[in-house]
Amino acid sequence: MSRERCLTELSAGLTPQDILCLGRALALARRASPAEVEPNPPVGAVIAISDSILGEGYHRLYGGPHAEIEALRQVRFPEKLPEATLYVTLEPCCHSGKKTPPCVPAVIRSGIRRVVIGQIDPNPAVRGEGIRQLRAAGVEVILAPDSRPFRRLLRHFETNVHFQRPYLTLKWAQTPGPTRQFPFPGGIIGSRQIGRWPISGFWGRVWGHRLRAAHSHIAVGYRTWVLDSPTLTTRLFPGGSPKRIVFYKPGRLVPESTEGVSFFPLGEVSTATLQKLYQEHRVGSLLIEGGAQLLEQFLAADIYDEVQVLVSSTAPSPPVVEAVRAPAWPRLMWRRTVLSATEELWRGRPFNSP
Repeated sequence: MSRERCLTELSAGLTPQDILCLGRALALARRASPAEVEPNPPVGAVIAISDSILGEGYHRLYGGPHAEIEALRQVRFPEKLPEATLYVTLEPCCHSGKKTPPCVPAVIRSGIRRVVIGQIDPNPAVRGEGIRQLRAAGVEVILAPDSRPFRRLLRHFETNVHFQRPYLTLKWAQTPGPTRQFPFPGGIIGSRQIGRWPISGFWGRVWGHRLRAAHSHIAVGYRTWVLDSPTLTTRLFPGGSPKRIVFYKPGRLVPESTEGVSFFPLGEVSTATLQKLYQEHRVGSLLIEGGAQLLEQFLAADIYDEVQVLVSSTAPSPPVVEAVRAPAWPRLMWRRTVLSATEELWRGRPFNSP
């Protein structure tokens, strides 16, 4: 049987109740904090009989129980499990050699006879094998016909397993420049002499902190760290703060650590360097906030997955001799959102991005 025909068969038979419970599992998965979970994927699970939920959970901590196990532990009446359906946003894992045991054997042992899955696991170690093992044990498996919401949630994890590097987001705020028209050439990103030059308004800062909460790590260059002394936290948005990284030029004398901040040497931006961050330091997603030189390094190397730019039309510009120009915008698919009367957000993605 072809893979396309197999997926078509798996996608059949979804009921309105299935859709509701799968939506609940997706909402649970979104509670996972990237700073706590990555490079593992965010996963949510619900066990239900009709409209009665027996157990639910999500993956909370790297190395901790997976969502399916969390949901199974909540079940008070295990004898009802043969009548229940497990709803999970990602195909249950079936491989060993990781911090936790595989979930497929636990699901089979529980007696659950029906499983609804949001997305096939992109990890080559699983990718369909979990479904095969469940079906071989007599479990009915149904795949959601629209995997886009689940794939969007897993974009960091997909980048990790396919490229063995972090998911990279470049972010900056700038003035609109002399033309005040997209793509706003000549915009200002900051001052060479004065740290924390005000560009973002209140809602722009809230947006920035929300973006931080969506990444496991955040990075700035060494000069930005010294000049601005940024806190790099999510104090204006609920969610865990990302772990902080400061990139510096090799050979520069820097402290080993400062209040939970990690310093990493960065010469040329390369895939090998980023793979080292992922493999040795568990950097699942990385938000790069500046300065301009560090952002331009990643843009020049053409290694990034997403670009987010806030344009403020009322931000004052520093003196010309002190002004730091914003990086040139790459050629991406852009989507515009107006945050306030004076701020607009432009989100960019590569043309081949999910």
